[in-house]
Amino acid sequence: MATRRLVLRAGPRAADRLRAEGFHPDLFGTLVGASGGPKWLVLRHVDDLLVDRLILPRSTPLDTLGSSIGSFRHACFAQHDPHGALERFAQGYVHQAYDGPGSPSMEAISAESDRILTTLLGDAGAAEIVSHPLLRSHFVAARLRRDRGHDRGLAFKLQLGRAAARNLISRGRIGASFERLVFHAPGGTGTSADSSIRFVDLVTRTVPLEPANVRPALLASGSIPLVMAGVRDTPGVPGTLFDGGIIDYHFDFRFRRRPGLVLFPHFFDRITPGWFDKPLRWRRPRLEDLDDVLMIAPSDAFVSALPGGRVPDRNDFLRLGTAERIRRWKDVVDRCRVLADELHELIETQRLAEAVLPFEA
Repeated sequence: MATRRLVLRAGPRAADRLRAEGFHPDLFGTLVGASGGPKWLVLRHVDDLLVDRLILPRSTPLDTLGSSIGSFRHACFAQHDPHGALERFAQGYVHQAYDGPGSPSMEAISAESDRILTTLLGDAGAAEIVSHPLLRSHFVAARLRRDRGHDRGLAFKLQLGRAAARNLISRGRIGASFERLVFHAPGGTGTSADSSIRFVDLVTRTVPLEPANVRPALLASGSIPLVMAGVRDTPGVPGTLFDGGIIDYHFDFRFRRRPGLVLFPHFFDRITPGWFDKPLRWRRPRLEDLDDVLMIAPSDAFVSALPGGRVPDRNDFLRLGTAERIRRWKDVVDRCRVLADELHELIETQRLAEAVLPFEA
């Protein structure tokens, strides 16, 4: 059954379980959040629906795994008032602004991101994320190997160029340029058999989350190279950290996870594993790694009807004046409320399984 605005794709195991059990919170053991900056605004109201249908009513643990903006969204979910945290995040994100003409400096963008995180977390958010009884947060960042303290300039650009060339040969070779870091809440990766997220493709370092390192971990997870300053002096982690999307842009799903399905709310009807894979249209997850995944995204037809015919992105800061960008982003958020309405209807009428399509080979 085709839907009007959403596309839902599921691997064979996920489709079978949805047909047999319908959508219920404890059907899912893992929630994945992709990188994408302003693209997340199309999911603003879907996230509120997930709080009500996936987060608040569940009785079993849920691993949340995110990079960049996916980590920010999940940090809202793991607070005592997730709806309030999402609203603070959306308001702070949409209204970010930079003084003066031209492109803002890397330091200015990093400072504004830190301000958004301060708003998102509030006074107690960091402690609530670490101590959540059921949500096991995992925030992914990337650490530069052969770190010479550079986050700009020719030497750093050459390092990024080498990383892109290695990735072109094989996704696995990016590990020679960047190391994956996973900041995890207690009960998360590396601390207990209670969590089953284990990366098997690249060497991965795990770092326990504490209230003191939640904000720097989140800032590192979203620090885009050449756009934001690299994050240094993170408690317990030497070196310079950058956006987790460098390695795990939309994720390739080649990680071991706890029993249950994987829910992947996404911005597009396509999955790009890593940041350097964006021009490599053939680079996509293997179908066998998507066997237990349910992806929910706006359809291409719906996206084409949004302002500008696309989802918001970072280039809006250059294309649009501040007032026009804020107006357009608010318009996108309002128009995308229908995505949550449609998903709610599919769940309530137990027709979600009918709307599921297979992943494309």
